[in-house]
Amino acid sequence: MVSRENKVIAAYLVATLLVLFVVLETLSPPLWVSSALVLGLGVVAPTLTNEYLDRRAA
Repeated sequence: MVSRENKVIAAYLVATLLVLFVVLETLSPPLWVSSALVLGLGVVAPTLTNEYLDRRAA
């Protein structure tokens, strides 16, 4: 069975890839923008979401 944390991470992973694709195809941003998107949406956001959901469940 897949845990809630893994579902949240997978959802953010898909969202990150979609946003990154759209940004790279439409804007041609500098490298730091794509790196910030991956770190922000792919690492920080799911971590904060999981911590919030853990605190809410307790």
